[in-house]
Amino acid sequence: MWDMILLSILILVIVAGVYMLYSFIFGAAYFPSYDIQSLRRAVKKSLELFKDQDQIVFADLGSGFGRVCFEVVKIDHKIKCVGVEIDPIKVFWSRLMASIKRLEDRVVFIRGDIRKTDTRGFDIIYMFLWPGITREIEEKIFRDRGRTRVIISLEHPLRLGRVEKLGKYYIEYIS
Repeated sequence: MWDMILLSILILVIVAGVYMLYSFIFGAAYFPSYDIQSLRRAVKKSLELFKDQDQIVFADLGSGFGRVCFEVVKIDHKIKCVGVEIDPIKVFWSRLMASIKRLEDRVVFIRGDIRKTDTRGFDIIYMFLWPGITREIEEKIFRDRGRTRVIISLEHPLRLGRVEKLGKYYIEYIS
């Protein structure tokens, strides 16, 4: 009996380890966003710019298991969230949860490389990425610009537009 329990634990540890390595193969180490209350405040502050719009498209670049998308659509009925994630397992799980929560009309998850994602259709862009990738994506967003948008970054500073700091979040306004 103890042999089966130890074997099960060993298999579980190996599976978890392989999955962690799998994430690195796709270029996406996973660390979930935290301090969701401050994120809500940052999003609410950003919504002031879009009060005349019927729909606000929020993007979570590197959406993981979709937690941020599920939280931001609760803030305002006009928000539609697009989660972009390269890991197919996380995309599958996020889509499944959107279906279970009956949010398919407001939350969409796409499998894609955030470095190649066209950001022009997004009003608010959220990211919690490594510092170097944050800078790279920020530069890409500026190249893709064409209208007023907001970038929200957890922990890693933004530097190309007008930036405010709210707790551990950096909010950048592009016009």
